[in-house]
Amino acid sequence: MLGLALLSMVMMLADSRFDYLSSVRFYASYLITPLHWLSDTPRAISDSVNNNMQSRSYLIGESQNLKDQLLQQQYQLQKLGHLEAENRRLNELLNASTIVEERTVNAELTGESPDPFTKRVLINKGSNQDVFVGQPVLDAFGLMGQVVDVEPFASWVLLITDPQHSTPVQINRNGNRAIATGTQDSLQRLELNNISDTFDVMIGDVLVTSGFGGRFPAGYPVGVVSNVVHDPGAPFATVIVEPTAQLDRSRNVLLVFK
Repeated sequence: MLGLALLSMVMMLADSRFDYLSSVRFYASYLITPLHWLSDTPRAISDSVNNNMQSRSYLIGESQNLKDQLLQQQYQLQKLGHLEAENRRLNELLNASTIVEERTVNAELTGESPDPFTKRVLINKGSNQDVFVGQPVLDAFGLMGQVVDVEPFASWVLLITDPQHSTPVQINRNGNRAIATGTQDSLQRLELNNISDTFDVMIGDVLVTSGFGGRFPAGYPVGVVSNVVHDPGAPFATVIVEPTAQLDRSRNVLLVFK
C-alpha cells in the first residue's frame, strides 16, 4: 500500500516536471466525456421539464389575461356602440322637434302593456309635467299615438296601430282624406277605412295627419301605403299602410303641447 502511494507521488512529480502523461490525460478525457454527459443527463432533463412547465404556466396565465382584456374591450365596444346609436336617435329626435311648430317635451319609453290585445307603451312623464289625455306622441319619424291615461310621474300611450285607435289622415300627393285604423294582427300595420275602388290612392303614397277632429295637428307623418287590393266581390278596397314611426324600436319620443 505504501509502495503504491510512493509510486503515485513519484509519477505525479515526474509528470509535473517533465509532462510525461499529457497524452494519456488527453485520450482519457475522450473516454470520460460520455460518462460526464450521462451523469448530467438527469439534471438537464429535470431543468428542461421545469422550464417547460414554467413556460406553460406562464403562457396559460398570459392567455387568460389576454382573454380578460379582450372581454373588457368587447364590453367597452358594446357600450360605445350603444352610446353612438343613442346619440344618433337623439339627434334624429332633435331634428324632428325643429319641424314641429308646437311646443314639445322629450320623454322616454319605460315599459309596455302586458295585455296582448292592446298596443300601449308607458312613458316617464305624467301630470307633474303637464301631460294630458289625448296628447299627441311622436318619435323621430312620425306619429306614434296619443296619451290615454295619465299618472303623476308616468303616462300610457295608445299606439296608432291599436285596433281601437283611428287617425284622420290625408294623402300628400292629392289631399284626399281618409281614416287610418290599427289592426289586431301586427304592430306595423294600418288600414284605411271604407275606401271605394275609385278613391285615388296608390302604393308609395305618403299619409299625414289631416288635422280633422282637433286631436292631432295637421301635417305629422303617419305612414306610407304598402299595398292596395281591389276585390270585385268586396264593397271597398283594402289599403294597407306601414307606419313611418318606428313603433317597435323607438325609445325616445316627443310629447306635443298645443
